[in-house]
This record gives sequence, structure tokens and C-alpha cells, in this order.
Amino acid sequence: YIYYFLSMDPFQANGWTYQGRNEQSRVDFYQRGGEKIDHYYTTGTIKTSLEHPTQGKTQMFRRDLEPAEVERVIEQPRAHTGHGYQRRK
Repeated sequence: YIYYFLSMDPFQANGWTYQGRNEQSRVDFYQRGGEKIDHYYTTGTIKTSLEHPTQGKTQMFRRDLEPAEVERVIEQPRAHTGHGYQRRK
């Protein structure tokens, strides 16, 4: 899946810093403060890792997102999309 973002670089535009890539897993890593996003660029899956106010450290995996939903998650990693599942650390 290749996303055609509405903006040129939504990660940088929203304060995310590129941390690197794992070619074998086909994932790009980004960080913004204590929040992390892993973007699996071949499947379109986005994993967010953050500290939830009541649940502690959580991971949310989202699949089958439309480009606008991807941008919403990049802007606000806690955004509800209806396309995901959660894992607590």
C-alpha cells in the first residue's frame, strides 16, 4: 500500500522525527516526544505506541485506513478510526 498523503510530508508537518527503517520488516519508525508510530508501508498498517492516561503503555494497530484517516492518526495518534486493535504492554 502506498499512501498518497494530502500534504507532502505529514509526519514532518506534524512534528514527527524519522528514526529509521527496517527493510526486512518493511517498516519506518517515527517519534514525537513520548509517542511512537511504526508505518508498515507495504501493508498500510500503522502502529502507535503511547502512554494512555488510564491504561498505561498501549499499542494500537490500525489497518485498511483511507489516506485522510492516516493523516488523522499522524496528527493525533489517539484518534478513533474504527479500524484497529489494541495491545497493552
